Amino acid sequence: MYAAGVATTITEQPAELTGPPKVRSGFSSAFRSLANRDFRYLWLGQLTSATAMHADMVARGVLVWELTESSTAVGGVLGARAVPMLVFGIFGGVAADRFNRKRLLMVIQAWSLAMHAIMAVLILANAIELWHVYVLAVGLGGGMALNQPVRTSIVPNLVPKSELTNALTLNSIAMNSSRLVGPAIIAFVIAITNTGAAYVWSAIAYAVVIWLTTRINMPEKVGPRSTVSPVAQLMEGFRYMAANRMVLALVLLGVAPLSIGFAHQTLLPQLVDEFGYDTSMIGYIISVGAIGGLTGGLIIASRTSISAKGKLMVVSTLFYALALFGFAGAARLDMLLLAFPLMILVGVSQTAFRAMNTTILMETTPDHMRGRVIATTLLDTGLMPVAALGAGFIADQRGVSAGYMALGAGCLAVIALVMAIYPRLRSL
Repeated sequence: MYAAGVATTITEQPAELTGPPKVRSGFSSAFRSLANRDFRYLWLGQLTSATAMHADMVARGVLVWELTESSTAVGGVLGARAVPMLVFGIFGGVAADRFNRKRLLMVIQAWSLAMHAIMAVLILANAIELWHVYVLAVGLGGGMALNQPVRTSIVPNLVPKSELTNALTLNSIAMNSSRLVGPAIIAFVIAITNTGAAYVWSAIAYAVVIWLTTRINMPEKVGPRSTVSPVAQLMEGFRYMAANRMVLALVLLGVAPLSIGFAHQTLLPQLVDEFGYDTSMIGYIISVGAIGGLTGGLIIASRTSISAKGKLMVVSTLFYALALFGFAGAARLDMLLLAFPLMILVGVSQTAFRAMNTTILMETTPDHMRGRVIATTLLDTGLMPVAALGAGFIADQRGVSAGYMALGAGCLAVIALVMAIYPRLRSL
């Protein structure tokens, strides 16, 4: 085991996790991890917080577009949100490995509740200005920098290794099932009221998430606590990953779908505007994408074992790139209907990638390192606004089709680079 002066932490597993019953493949077994009470509460929290995230995603794009009518400005807000994720995201992994993960998760959720509540008050009071959106985006980014490594690193403490892929895929299903109708509902509510209603819901959702988190019984960490500084723990994590080329390849590949690919949502306001629709159409397009994510998640979750995870990651990333080129074609052909099947393909690709990528990382990383390893994947997500700014600038100058073309080409470039560095990725 890799060590660098930090005491190894051993986590007790609940007795119910030993000797899990054998299940057959099929959709009837897709939700088998929810039989675990504590994981069920964690999953319900993921589902509820996802509705808040999607509400913010739709409302933020609509709000900034209404204030500026600029895709560059929409990308700029994403950039502001990414700053704390890039600067502090890796320290979120240190915190997840150093402190009580349940209590830390509750603090993060309380912070997110406060950020959404402030946005709701400013909008409803008709006092919102663009700089408010930027400042609060930074605040929300700070919460996200801690949330993902903490929440994901909890999962292996609640379910056995044999059910890890299922549990992690169910987290993706939670995200996509909420996206199936949530953005469309939020878009409809925004159309008849204003964006403040979306943030009212987000604040209420986080209050529910906090209560759900209190219900989780987390196994206590046993063994000596780390006596070194957080910076020393951070450096230990970097040394572990530098010595593991597979981990580096997995993180780098995530740049394609999680950074470059996901940035396409920045272009949606301009896309629907060029087609002559109001911005509420964004919510419907995003909701349709959830069909693909939900379908892909159910197929993966229903499998009791999956081989060739690495190959599935590479193929799903390739399909993501092809979908982005398809958006460029839809814009040139002035065919908005093409956006809907393309969003389904995006949903399938992203769910498959996330499930396989996170499973391999969690299976191969020791518990006392999991938070820091997962936090490195936040660097992928944190870089997304950089891609969004670039694509938004290109779209403003050359048209939205050119913006999508740039994103698709970026995804292909990342795939080629990763396969040149670590060709064994396909055999994982």
